[in-house]
Amino acid sequence: RKISGKIAKGGFFMDILKNKPVIIFFLVLLMIIAAAYLLHSLYPPQRLPLRIDEIDSSSAVCFTIKDHQGNVIMQTGLPVTTDDEFINADDFHYVVVKVKGNSAIAELKEERAAGDLIFTPADLTITAAVSEIFSSPVKTKEVVIYHTHSDESYIPTSGTDSQKEGGDILAVGKAFKESLGKANIDAVHSGENHYPHDINAYHRSRKTLVKLLKPGPDAAFDIHRDATPASAYHTSINGIDAAKVMIVVGRTNFNMQTNLRYAKRIKDICDQAHPGLIRGIFIGKGNYNQDLYPSALLFEIGSQNNSLPMAEIGARSLADAIAIDFARTE
Repeated sequence: RKISGKIAKGGFFMDILKNKPVIIFFLVLLMIIAAAYLLHSLYPPQRLPLRIDEIDSSSAVCFTIKDHQGNVIMQTGLPVTTDDEFINADDFHYVVVKVKGNSAIAELKEERAAGDLIFTPADLTITAAVSEIFSSPVKTKEVVIYHTHSDESYIPTSGTDSQKEGGDILAVGKAFKESLGKANIDAVHSGENHYPHDINAYHRSRKTLVKLLKPGPDAAFDIHRDATPASAYHTSINGIDAAKVMIVVGRTNFNMQTNLRYAKRIKDICDQAHPGLIRGIFIGKGNYNQDLYPSALLFEIGSQNNSLPMAEIGARSLADAIAIDFARTE
């Protein structure tokens, strides 16, 4: 009856307001809820793209995607799931319809119409385009480069595919940065170590990327190497052995369409400036931290079975295309 009377008169709530420990408790609780919300927004749950050999050490090195006739469409060390997509070197667009073990079946989704290029071949004569970039007083562009899997290495060069303190992939990032610099593009290259190469690597690299994005760069690139047979990534640039590049876009982030348009633009330029460099665009069920930025891309440069010099040539050739893109969109 006393409690009922206090409630009726509002006295019950007045007593609570006078009780400092209770007020402090509720304030702390509200702060915890707010902090949890902010952390969830900054570090949302995501499917992390582990290498297949991390999922099962007894498994084959990579996933193989084939069509219904048994023709190999693509091989990759990234996990492949139903509804993942792949745009190959010839711009045939496939969608994965079935996955069993390390094998997947894909069907043709669409083929881009002939002539549907963002730039014409005449605009992209590589000698003219690059010389124009080097001589033009254009506004300096800025990009950031980092490595989620900073341990990745190339077996022919280092005798191992992983180096705990920092692998060959860091040298690939350095070559990429140097080539961008020659085209008047400021590149910040982070050598932050995100080892071990486990399920939390993308959470650790996310923190690195958040810091790198604070100045508002024009693009952000996560540089990796794939895990496939050497032949999957072998090419020749101007008669020199080089590693191909695969562009990866995560399809489970709200920037996906913007990321994909950027990836297609870079591929179009590469296809004309350095034919054979881009093996395709993989659109996988992942986030890859690309939700943080609309011009964030992941590049797989070579596989663990290619050499570091080949990967460096691939990275420098890729930098040409990015420089051309910046010049053309000035």
